[in-house]
Amino acid sequence: MMHLQLRHELDLETYFEPAIIALSDGSIHALNRAASQVLGPGGSLSSLLDICTSRVEALRTFLLACSGSRQPLIEKVRFDGPGGTTDYRCFGNVLVPRRKSRPATLLLRLFPALDPRFSATAERMKRLTAERQRRFAMQQFDELRSDRFRLVEQYCCVAEALRVVEARTHELKDELSHIRADERERIARDLHDHAGQEMALVLVELRELQERARGLTRQRLDEIAVHVAGVGRKIHHAVVNGRPRIIEELGFSRAIQTMAASFAADGRLGLIFKKRGAEPDLLPVAVEAALYRVAQEALTNVLKHARGVRKLDVVLDFAGKSISLTIADDGPGFAPGVEPVGDAASPGIGLRGMRQRMDDIGGTLAVGPRCGKGIIVTAVVPLTCGPQRSVPS
Repeated sequence: MMHLQLRHELDLETYFEPAIIALSDGSIHALNRAASQVLGPGGSLSSLLDICTSRVEALRTFLLACSGSRQPLIEKVRFDGPGGTTDYRCFGNVLVPRRKSRPATLLLRLFPALDPRFSATAERMKRLTAERQRRFAMQQFDELRSDRFRLVEQYCCVAEALRVVEARTHELKDELSHIRADERERIARDLHDHAGQEMALVLVELRELQERARGLTRQRLDEIAVHVAGVGRKIHHAVVNGRPRIIEELGFSRAIQTMAASFAADGRLGLIFKKRGAEPDLLPVAVEAALYRVAQEALTNVLKHARGVRKLDVVLDFAGKSISLTIADDGPGFAPGVEPVGDAASPGIGLRGMRQRMDDIGGTLAVGPRCGKGIIVTAVVPLTCGPQRSVPS
């Protein structure tokens, strides 16, 4: 008797479905009653290959595969029987492994291909598989969406931080520029008001001594006077360099006009520059420098903050006893709920710097809405204030 997992061939009757014991070459060793009914009496069957109406090679390949597999295999087969040709799902298990001299012994169980039990099971497995795949895909999608939201949030935070840092950097640069300009002007005024006047007095005293002295003393006093005059010229140059160089090169009104034209050089702004009255031959250095810086800051604010500006008016008015600088634009003006900049306001560093410059020279600064549309900046300086250009020579 063969060494089978089944203790006896009659054990095949424990299977309600057709069951066959066959060798891997297709020869039939035994079959149960259900198999005899659908395939024919056992005595008349010698090989599965004889009752396979189609795909014989596929059946032979399946039997060989079953003989070398430790797991059950399934294959669709078609057999002829008393009731005609029927399609089965064939489940193959190895009973006795293959030997060198003999093929493997297999247990084959046949289930009709249209068996509702297997159709329902297959459909259920298909639904479970599809549901599992859908849940997995949704889980992956949710994780990817969460990662995307997290990355977008991090990007927005970094972008906002960079924007704040850049804005603060620009503010610090502007503030540092104002501090440097103010310090240069303060040093220039101090040199003119104190050192320059003292040098003038020294020269007066030296000239008086020169008139009374004779001989070597007169010669020595002349040398000292020349030296003092040279120091006075150096102080003069320091005072002049305390204001923008463009004023020294072009003159005050021409420098203001050139600067305004540079802001409108790209063609986006329609610039109208007007000069009223006669410009004095000599203007206080502090007045020139302060008004030039105020104009520069006001024009910078127009480009930075006034969106939609198309027209820019710059008026320089010499009224004899005062100078007024007016810069007006046709932008949107002040936002609703925002008060115009007044004496008690605390605006940004630009407006604070402009007001401080005007306060230093006894002038006034007004910033408010323009009639109709836009903002107007007006700086007025009396000509009686501030040091004049004249310095000791």
